[in-house]
Amino acid sequence: MTVVLVKEICAHRSVYLSVIKREKECLSLLYKFVYVFFSKFRSRRLFNERYTLSRYSLIKFSKRLVICKKFNYCLSHAGKYTAILLSSEKQQISVDLEPINRHLSGSLKLKIRKLYPDLLIQELIIILILESMVKLSVFKNQIDLSKGLDNLCLVKIIRLKSDIFEVSIKSIKVYSKIYICEDLYICVTMDSTTSDVFL
Repeated sequence: MTVVLVKEICAHRSVYLSVIKREKECLSLLYKFVYVFFSKFRSRRLFNERYTLSRYSLIKFSKRLVICKKFNYCLSHAGKYTAILLSSEKQQISVDLEPINRHLSGSLKLKIRKLYPDLLIQELIIILILESMVKLSVFKNQIDLSKGLDNLCLVKIIRLKSDIFEVSIKSIKVYSKIYICEDLYICVTMDSTTSDVFL
């Protein structure tokens, strides 16, 4: 594994973002499997290489930041990359990761553009924001992406700065920020009273 990004992303809160690139591993994978097996992440999914490597990286990242026992986290995977969002506090945090060159069908782009005709950003950025948003428990039962795009008209997205967005459903409001790293888009979403939460 190679760590390609470690970044503190939040003002006045302890929130950190890391991106790792998974590589072919043989002997070290066995060590990491045993390491994760004796952690709180022991699961049947340990037999999945991606699960083992991402949880191993999460544990090591939390120890590096001296957040060893209680922490909030969110993971996202795209190809060989994993984004890890970690916080020592209890706030709602989520992350989504997509390759910048991900191909979207013409019909999907058209559907997204119909939903957000005034939002002058790439359709992929809108998808990132939506996928990051639905990972937050504050929106539980509010929206379900598996039902398709038709029920997304409730989601309001307002661009505040070039890379920061306000996202809301009814009275629930969160903020998203887009980062670029290693030809990847990364969207971090957090509950907050203000967009100034981001560094």
